[in-house]
Amino acid sequence: MAKDNHASYTRIGLTVIVGAIAIVASLIYLGGMRGRGGEILVETFYDKPVSGLSVGSVVNFRGVKIGEVREISFIGAKYDVSGSDNSRIYILMALQLRGIGIEDMTQEEARQWFANLVKTFNMRATVTTSGITGLSRIELNFHQNENLTEHRPIAWTPRHAFLLPQESLLDNISDAATKVLNQINQMDLSTAWSNVAVSVDSLARTASAVQTMLETRQGDIDRMLDDVSETAESIKEMASELRLNPSLILRDRRPVRLDETE
Repeated sequence: MAKDNHASYTRIGLTVIVGAIAIVASLIYLGGMRGRGGEILVETFYDKPVSGLSVGSVVNFRGVKIGEVREISFIGAKYDVSGSDNSRIYILMALQLRGIGIEDMTQEEARQWFANLVKTFNMRATVTTSGITGLSRIELNFHQNENLTEHRPIAWTPRHAFLLPQESLLDNISDAATKVLNQINQMDLSTAWSNVAVSVDSLARTASAVQTMLETRQGDIDRMLDDVSETAESIKEMASELRLNPSLILRDRRPVRLDETE
């Protein structure tokens, strides 16, 4: 009986040891794969809120998943900065080298390749909301020079590959709407409405004065219109006579009596 228990304990011990060896070997293998350049760490920052973005959020390049968000923090928690840089949002991404077709490169080669890509084609990172779910993702894409979002120079030296952020269309619309609302808030609506009321009252008084003038001078206006009508009728008759007898332009319409000759 004791021998059977001893054999059982031996088998359990061997199973545990083999399992532990397998786990350690897997960790070593995975660590080696990562060390050979399985992924590249890329950092960026964002000046706008990143609601809906979390660790594990998708990182796409032109709509194709190539990585995920590895860390979200504040620049002040990662680097020795001061002022408003402290509140800038720090985002660390892990991009799979196989996903971007450079799995044969080392970490340093991949980092240099990525830096050249960013510089040559103006690659930027944009935080984009995914539909009605409220979840966000990061989109990497190339941008034209005239469309690039301007940022003040960074005050820290990135530890990883780095690219600047690019505001999304939704961010730009939101900023424009905020500016319009701020301008409306700064307007003195009470004074503006008072000016409108004064202008309307002035127009009403002017219209009343014109109406009063027309009513008091109605007789003169009627006579003036009659004179204009008579004059027009006379001109019409004259034109008709001239059309029938053009010589009236040179002589009087009444015949001139000639002196008798002997």
